[in-house]
Amino acid sequence: MPVEIVVPKWGLSMQEGLIAQWFKREGDRVEQGEPLLEIETEKITNVVEAPASGVLARILYPDGSSVPVSQVIALITAPGEPVPEIALPAAGAAAAAPAAAPQPRPAPTASPAVRAMPAARRLARERALDLASVGATGPDGVITRDDVERALAAPAAPAPQPTRKVSFFSEGHRLDGLLYTPDGLAPGERRAAVVLCVGYTYLKTMVMPDIAKALTAAGYVALVFDYRGFGDSEGPRWRLIPPEQVGDARAALTFLADQPQVDPARLATVGISLGGSNAIAAGALDRRVGAVVAIEAIGDGARWLRGLRRYWEWREFEAELARDRVERVRTGQSRRVDPLDIVPPDPAARAFLEGIYREFPQMRCELPLETADALLEFSPERLVDQIAPRPVLFIHGDDDRLVPADESRSLFARAAEPRRLEVLPGMDHFDWVMPGSAGFRRVADLTAGFLREALPAR
Repeated sequence: MPVEIVVPKWGLSMQEGLIAQWFKREGDRVEQGEPLLEIETEKITNVVEAPASGVLARILYPDGSSVPVSQVIALITAPGEPVPEIALPAAGAAAAAPAAAPQPRPAPTASPAVRAMPAARRLARERALDLASVGATGPDGVITRDDVERALAAPAAPAPQPTRKVSFFSEGHRLDGLLYTPDGLAPGERRAAVVLCVGYTYLKTMVMPDIAKALTAAGYVALVFDYRGFGDSEGPRWRLIPPEQVGDARAALTFLADQPQVDPARLATVGISLGGSNAIAAGALDRRVGAVVAIEAIGDGARWLRGLRRYWEWREFEAELARDRVERVRTGQSRRVDPLDIVPPDPAARAFLEGIYREFPQMRCELPLETADALLEFSPERLVDQIAPRPVLFIHGDDDRLVPADESRSLFARAAEPRRLEVLPGMDHFDWVMPGSAGFRRVADLTAGFLREALPAR
């Protein structure tokens, strides 16, 4: 019996989803749990996995279709099983036309900068082989005809999927991620790659996939992931300890460096808010990182948490933490609290976050008070000078009331050259995160432009 694939409902008010891209074609074999397509909403981007193994027998809605929640969008059948007809809503009839097959890309041409014998160059041209992908064994690194013949005889490596669900381990915890690969990679080509670090209690499906796509459009491979204990990753649930998250980011760098389409000598870290602080710390501690971008980062956790409270509130908070330290020693347990009790937001940020929690209840969590102690001890500005001579960019909104722009100014002041600070007028902590907004385009363009100069993708 055919298995239906439907548009999932990820948020309480979600009415429809946009099919960003199918990863498989009609007639392809699929395995249960394998990524099939990517669906976008206004606030979230996620991958839909195959609910069963079999043949992707029919795709009812092609890329670019907006489809209501719970609507059937494809069928998986057993090999040889007949494919039933499905009646579609009238409004979706136009969108239900079979997706056009992708047009073959033009054969790559050999770059004149590649050194090759005339016979090798002629054979590569005849067989549409990019000489830049051929290993050279001739004198002084010249490609010979034998080199070209060996390359032609080697089995072709499968083209990497534009987006695929991945997993890797950090200190024994399996972390869940999405790997984005740019179009147009030549066989054997390796690109610069970026680890994207999400912020305080955020999941990989929020904001970061859109930044990842902006970076793949600029030619980079990009990885987004859930920290241990969050989202689809394993580990103690909702344990948020910044040094552990920095360790997760470094494990992500190792995973990226091991991918066949990634140049392990050209890696970068990019992060938002607390993720920006993690990106700084990972870049300072890990010499594999060639460039860092920190968006609305915290320079010193103690100064930040203190600045969010009135004096009497700070004294009460300190007393609460002192009691919890004693309790942790006595029982091994830390009291769980609302994340906004640790990081009290301004009214606009609170309204935004509470709206997110209502829309996506899966994001609501309780953190141990141990998180607050760990934040008080976390001070990326003590490490930031260790990034040099590798470049670092700080981006901050001058109207940010959750993480003041002075945090990035302090980071910039303590960083060594090459360094750059961009304080954007009128931008607050959350108003730029929607992908279609002018603020998002500004932040994405600054990030991609900086990386092009600091760490070219090709």
